[in-house]
Amino acid sequence: MNTEKNQLIWINKVHENLILRGRSERTYENYKSVLLRFFKYYDSNTNIKKLKESDIIDFVNDEYIKPNKCKNTYNLGVASIRLFYLICFDKSLNRILLPSSKLTKKIPTTISKEDFLKIFNGDKNLKHKCWLLLAYCSGLRVDEVATLRIENIYASEHKIKVLGKGNKERYTILHDITIKFLTMYYKEQKMTKKYGYLFEKYSYKSQLDHINSKSIINYFTFIKDEYDLNDNITFHSLRHSFATNYLKSGGNLLTLQSMLGHTNLNTTTIYLHLSQNFNEMSNDKYV
Repeated sequence: MNTEKNQLIWINKVHENLILRGRSERTYENYKSVLLRFFKYYDSNTNIKKLKESDIIDFVNDEYIKPNKCKNTYNLGVASIRLFYLICFDKSLNRILLPSSKLTKKIPTTISKEDFLKIFNGDKNLKHKCWLLLAYCSGLRVDEVATLRIENIYASEHKIKVLGKGNKERYTILHDITIKFLTMYYKEQKMTKKYGYLFEKYSYKSQLDHINSKSIINYFTFIKDEYDLNDNITFHSLRHSFATNYLKSGGNLLTLQSMLGHTNLNTTTIYLHLSQNFNEMSNDKYV
């Protein structure tokens, strides 16, 4: 039956599978959120295991279709439920009855250089400045910023080793201005170690861990409201801006693909469609 104990067991099984497949904690949190809403939707006496696609469609309609949720959100919901049934009950849901929605390929949203500098120079927190620079000047995803390790920063070689999606390693460029502020942050925190996470927090076990990527997202959401930025701009827009600026400054498309960690070159070529001027960052005034 749909008891809290069973729900916990099921969610843990999904978590274990996501870990085995190298998926991030943020992915797990997203899947977990969907599944908790899914369990709550049905009566506690409902036998979740015996639900048919027609029953699940009721949840999908009420949760995603009627509220007109975006295609990404819908696809996340359907993918979470499919994985749940496959992992917990060895049951493959019919993809015709519960299809994924074909995504419209949109041009990525970028942030102007003027807005970025306004935010950067207006923030006096060194940690926040480092977050912004790692995304805007090196193209790191939010999870990659949160989990950046000290030993993966090669300042003398001007590069960072990044552990990206699916635990795939890659290198990306490390700009002089980023080195400057990372060094300042390292000294401010009075760090002496050469290994471990750069951005730390204590976990519930009183052990040092990396910060949660939600902390970075929440920070940027606050900044976006404070500076009245376009609603479509997110922390990920900084990564889009890095890619666009790199190409506009004469960068090579294949090199960009490698630095971004894209498996398919077609994913990278979308940045060719963006038009934005780019000046050498060394000419800018950072305070």
